[in-house]
Order: sequence, then structure tokens, then C-alpha cells
Amino acid sequence: MIAFENLEVRYAATAAPALKGLTLALDRGIVGLLGPNGSGKSTLLKTLLGLLTPSRGSGTVLGVGLGAPEAARLRARIGYMPEYDALIEDTSAYEQVAFWGELSGLAPESARDRAHEVLYFVGLDEARYRPVSGYSTGMRQRVKLAQALVHSPELIFLDEPTNGLDPDGRRRMLDLVLRVHAELGTGVILASHLLGDVERVADQLVILDQGQIKAAGSMAGLRKALARRVELRFLDPLDAAQEAALAELGAVLEGRNGLYDLELVEADPKAAFRWAEGHGATLVQLTPRHDRLDEVLLRALHGAPATAGTGA
Repeated sequence: MIAFENLEVRYAATAAPALKGLTLALDRGIVGLLGPNGSGKSTLLKTLLGLLTPSRGSGTVLGVGLGAPEAARLRARIGYMPEYDALIEDTSAYEQVAFWGELSGLAPESARDRAHEVLYFVGLDEARYRPVSGYSTGMRQRVKLAQALVHSPELIFLDEPTNGLDPDGRRRMLDLVLRVHAELGTGVILASHLLGDVERVADQLVILDQGQIKAAGSMAGLRKALARRVELRFLDPLDAAQEAALAELGAVLEGRNGLYDLELVEADPKAAFRWAEGHGATLVQLTPRHDRLDEVLLRALHGAPATAGTGA
């Protein structure tokens, strides 16, 4: 779906690169793009949309090369839902989505038909003839999603799609994101700073910081590659000296009756067996714990870059 190698992007020839040495390949699915403010998420989206030209390296989106000569052909096959809207307040959602369909290359009649279809898909069929000035924030977000889908793109980019929504609105929007992929077969790149949103819908994850990829791969694979939480069970409860020495392995989050919940210093769980052998303890069970996405994110941002294949 997307691939790039040693990609570098600068806003000016003399400026520091906004994206540095990005190498990555992503399969079709729902990809969560995470990172703190200023990490390069918006710059990456603009580059993938063909709005910025790489200063070094190469890349493809849907098999189309990045760069100015291919930009128009690429944008005909992708959709974009921006973080901030620019809706025409005194115009209906139907008129606007049909207009955007024409801008995307559809014939006028086809654009009108598709506008009805996508507004029904996002749940705005009954309100489609009303001016958007009277729409709630959630309805406005769904108009933006409809305009991204009107020309039946193969891939859509969603920039903070739950921005400004209450919990129920967030749930409805994320349900739509899942339906876009499951029912329409559309690939999705979702940029967000809300870990819960990404964790709910994404099957792949890219974590950016300071213009560099800190971690990338399948959600399950990254959890495994960056896992630190384990549960250790020893044959006999550890004595005081052994419990104190557990700090060599990592932080003890909880310990009771021979069962200890740890956050390991090393990702390699074999270190626990080596520790037990060296301290006269019998380790009988090691169980990986489910790491929260925020723990994975923090380890990626503050540790060495990590990758995990989509099949991991």
C-alpha cells in the first residue's frame, strides 16, 4: 500500500529536515500514525498526498511514485479528511459532497449519485439537504469523511478524525472507520494523538518522533517486540535477599507468594531464567502480560527503534 526508502523532506533547502531517513513498507489495512506534536505526522501525510516533494530518497503510494509529476494521478485514487474543516456554511452537505466529487474527477451526475450514497453511509441521509451551519461537531466530522470517500478512493488519510468529539461521537466515528475498511475495502491511514482511538481500530502502527520512525509494524508484533511486562512464578517464595535482587531484572510491580509481576529491563525473557539460576531460585512459569499501548509508545519514543512484521 505504501513504501518508502531513506525518505527525507525539507520545507526549505537550508532548513533542517522535517522527516529524516524514513524506510518503511505498509500493507493494506488500518494504520495508526502516532507521535507527539511536531513529530512529523502532518508532514508525512502531506508528502504521501503529493503536496510535498521529497528532498532525498524515494517512495510509492499504491504503486505511484511520490513527487510532483505523479501528484494529480495519485490524488485521484486517495481521499483526505483534514483535521480542520473548511465547510461552506450556507450550503447543504449534499451540495458540498457532490461538488467535491466533481473536483475529484467524477462526472456531475455520478458525483450527485455518490454524494447520496456516502452521506447515507456516514449517517447523514436525513440531514443532507440542511445547511452545515446548523450541524453539530460530530455531523461536521462525518461530512468531511463523506467528502474523502465520495470518489471511491483505494486509500484514505484521516487526520485527527475524532477531534472535538464527545465519547459517543468518538465511538460512532471509529465505528465508521472500521466499516470503511471492512465494507468498502479501503486502506486507512489514521493520524491521531489519542492512543485509545488507534488501539481500537488499527492493525498496524507507525510511531514518529522528531521526524524519525521510532517503531513500525503490526500492533501485535510491536506489543511483542517491545514487551516488558511479565509474570514470574517461582517454586518457592523468594527470601528477602532474592526479592531485593529482583531489581536486577526490572521493576517489581507486585509480588506475593512466589508470584511476581515485573517490568523487565531487557526485552529478552530468557534473562529471567538466567537470573533465577544465578540466585538459587527455581523459576517454574513465565507469562507475558498484555502491555498497554501507552507503554509501547513510551518505550518506542525513549528506546531503540523497533520494527515488527505485519504478520508478527
